[in-house]
Amino acid sequence: MELTKFSLIKMINEYLFIAIPLFFLIAAVIFRRWRTGVVLIFIWLLVEDVIRRLIPGQPGQIMLVKDILILLTYSSFLATMAIKDKKIWRPSFIISLLLFIGFVLIEVFNYNAPNLFFGAIGLRHYLWYLPLAFLGYHMFDDKEKLLKFCRILVYAAIPLFALIIFQYLFWDSNIVFLRSLSTGHQFHNFTLVESEKIPLLSSVFGSAHRYARFSMLLFFLGVGLLTIKKSKILIISTISAFLGIILSGSRSAFVLTIMGIVLFIISAVYVKNNKIFSLWRNSRVKASLLVSILALAGLMVFIISDLGIFQITAFYYAFQERIPSMMFKEFNRTFPEAKLFGNGAGTMSQGLDYIPGGLDWIRYQTQELRTDSWFENGVSKIIFELGFAGLIIFYFFWGYLFYRTKKEIKKLNISPLRNLAVAISTFSFLMLIWFSFLHHQTFGDATTLATLWFFIGVLFNLNKLATSTA
Repeated sequence: MELTKFSLIKMINEYLFIAIPLFFLIAAVIFRRWRTGVVLIFIWLLVEDVIRRLIPGQPGQIMLVKDILILLTYSSFLATMAIKDKKIWRPSFIISLLLFIGFVLIEVFNYNAPNLFFGAIGLRHYLWYLPLAFLGYHMFDDKEKLLKFCRILVYAAIPLFALIIFQYLFWDSNIVFLRSLSTGHQFHNFTLVESEKIPLLSSVFGSAHRYARFSMLLFFLGVGLLTIKKSKILIISTISAFLGIILSGSRSAFVLTIMGIVLFIISAVYVKNNKIFSLWRNSRVKASLLVSILALAGLMVFIISDLGIFQITAFYYAFQERIPSMMFKEFNRTFPEAKLFGNGAGTMSQGLDYIPGGLDWIRYQTQELRTDSWFENGVSKIIFELGFAGLIIFYFFWGYLFYRTKKEIKKLNISPLRNLAVAISTFSFLMLIWFSFLHHQTFGDATTLATLWFFIGVLFNLNKLATSTA
């Protein structure tokens, strides 16, 4: 026992010996240039789960590194803006934003919550990543820098997909490298396919859903970039992102991506003789879409037939099973016990098992108070935490945000950046749908929230970039 305790103390000291100097080095780099901090955040999002799963015990505390990076970047950004006397972006949706922030801050002190640690969890989920929108807005002062950043990010789809293929081929093996990256739930049970098992593959991420959502971002960014300038590597990257969504085993991601493609084609435009035309009227787009559908059908029928059946029947599952039986059934369970101001921010959020009283609260809610499971979709989560008042404020905020987004896209007119804005808006809308009606964990996932808010900020700066480079 003493040897084990001594070894543990020694290991902690060794980690601190490396971590403390590294912290000060990274802090110095970020405070020298806050944009470097943003790049480091994106890099960390890609490697965080790998590092966590390779450390003995897979400590969840490693995820605090991301929050430290974000805190340092926020601090550097504010310091830079103050020193250079620059004005910080004032969003066109500032009133709804302040209303939402104010309400969440009040809900931190909701008397129904067991303690203030629950409110801290709520702040992290609702507000902590939101300032990344301001960093996204100020990140780029030149259109080419933005496009280069987006292209490099989309190129990451290729190695991520390469690892997914390897995991797909050997997911049920005992290869240590693969097992160290495996998720808690490793496969779906599905009786309509011959193998009765569909693997949930996560690439470098901690869950298949997280990888699928990140791939959705890369896919829609890639599609938006392809309408600006085509290249072979960009085409391969975009296809890799889409195929990664399929191979991940996430039905929600596949269904929502198809919906997003339809929305993008309807909303996107092309310019000819300085006139705007809807993209879906373009004969080349129609031909490319037809070829893509045939190629995808061939892939699903002849190469990955089990997965093809699984993903295609996901539409049946979504519209015949999940929406009528699960969604409405959950709403029927939610409304009878709903309060005007809910139980407090964070009382049903991820991370409760790490705070004092969290496990007792989870046990009380899931075993004593109700015999059925806790709520799964985001609407129910909002009602439980913020109440009916919070539900109205939450969707008023998002509704007005998308209204202003539409205005920004319209102002881009014939700019090549217009379709990139459509792509970001489409991704953002799909994430809201995923959260609202499928899995509330979508807005509890730091990778999703960080990328979502950052690119929302980028979208609102596109008109400025388009004008300055016209």
